[in-house]
Amino acid sequence: MRSSCRPNSLLRYFLSVLFLCVLASFSVLSQTGPPVKTGEPFEPSSGAPAEWQKALRDLTSKIAKTVLPASRVAVLVNNISSLEPEDVAAIESILRTQIESAGVHLGTGNTADLTVQVTLSEGVEGYVAVAQVKSNGNEQVTIVTLPFMARNASQTRGVLLDAKLVWQQSAQMLDFALPAAPGFSQNVLAVLEPKQLVFYSRDLTPQWQVMRALQSEPSVATRDWRGHIDLSQSGSSGDARWPGSECKGDFLRPASVTCTSSDHRDDAWISGDSRAPFLPVSGGDTVSTALQCRSHPIALATGGGDSTQPDFIQAYELRTTGSDAPAPSGSPINFDGPVLAIWPGSASGAARAVVRNLQTGNYEAYVVTATCN
Repeated sequence: MRSSCRPNSLLRYFLSVLFLCVLASFSVLSQTGPPVKTGEPFEPSSGAPAEWQKALRDLTSKIAKTVLPASRVAVLVNNISSLEPEDVAAIESILRTQIESAGVHLGTGNTADLTVQVTLSEGVEGYVAVAQVKSNGNEQVTIVTLPFMARNASQTRGVLLDAKLVWQQSAQMLDFALPAAPGFSQNVLAVLEPKQLVFYSRDLTPQWQVMRALQSEPSVATRDWRGHIDLSQSGSSGDARWPGSECKGDFLRPASVTCTSSDHRDDAWISGDSRAPFLPVSGGDTVSTALQCRSHPIALATGGGDSTQPDFIQAYELRTTGSDAPAPSGSPINFDGPVLAIWPGSASGAARAVVRNLQTGNYEAYVVTATCN
């Protein structure tokens, strides 16, 4: 008996229909791209921390409320912080994408109805983004903070900073020094206070023990206590100066150090204004480190907060040619209080800093070391 061919014809028909459906689906997907979940704002993969993206979303939401939906907006970003260029670019990309997602059209130059100027600076709690919307003579200002702790991994490149706690005390501390002969351990610590210079030793014990305290009643009355220990003259020969007093001698042999009253008011020398390699945007203090990375001298700068706020130290690459401003390099080191004084160390890449810890109330002495990465 001859077999029927109808089942085979139906099978071929169904397979043809299935093939056409697959082709149509593939064509639609290739034109529209992957689906986006509804109810959630779509954000490109910028590499910026989630905390930053949330803060920027709040910023663009506030901007959109002050702008007519049909307006064309020019977005200008100005960076005066220590953010790396790639982080600034990521922030600008997020701002543009979120502004467009809010229904606002982007424009440039003469095609824009108004301008949104976003300035990136630094505050106590993090980076600060200030958005100024200018239109027809009116100006709206919106501010958000990008936390310091939420950093892009790219910021670990550049100069690496390390802070080592050397000493802490409840009494006010103006400066400190760790004199040492070449090849020998630093077993002597000098701490400068408003009315005395104290030497500590750890030759016989692992803990610092008082070796000698040189008291000097200042001949100059002052409320602004600032002082400095200078060991840069030769070897361990030191000179400690503060308003109304001065101590000189071999700081590795405290018995040779003598203190005298002095009426000098060399405030520029004491405050370090003459040694500043540049003026940072933060308004803080700066010091050179005698270190070079990629042929650029490295300097350190503190933040610009007052005595009631936490602080940080940031490394900068100084440009030797051209008009480029000093460029922040690497991530800053944060402290639990203001950096009251910062001075160059005796070794290349080293500096010493005095910090007032707002949590404990103690004065802390740190050796800050910068290394090229």
